[in-house]
Amino acid sequence: MMRAIIVVRAAAGLLWLSQLVLGILFWTGHALGLMQVHMVMGGLLVLALWALALLCARAGAPRALVVLSMVWTAILPVLGFAQFQLLPGPHHWIVRVVHLVVGLVAMPLAGRLSISVRPSSGTRAAPPLEFSARQHG
Repeated sequence: MMRAIIVVRAAAGLLWLSQLVLGILFWTGHALGLMQVHMVMGGLLVLALWALALLCARAGAPRALVVLSMVWTAILPVLGFAQFQLLPGPHHWIVRVVHLVVGLVAMPLAGRLSISVRPSSGTRAAPPLEFSARQHG
């Protein structure tokens, strides 16, 4: 289970970083032709974060954190798709900033989820197996 959590979190991290780079390019007026790519990758990111939340829930993550993560990441595509209709005009930058902040917070939430299911460093490992001379010979 932990391996799946690690793989999904890594994939989400790569998607998130790609989204951040594309978003910065868009804000600076570059690569606007990649908007569809940004939208598809955003959908994949949301799916990866939901998969991570479900995996972590199954591994014992706190229910409130799982629900918060799923709801928070659901806000991302809503803002993304609706942002051109929200506050058009001189105040549109507010919607863009909110979309950015919601996206930025998504990965720390994913990190918190995956940390919540890791064994704490204070837990003791099982003692090593002891072999007696009678067992070997």
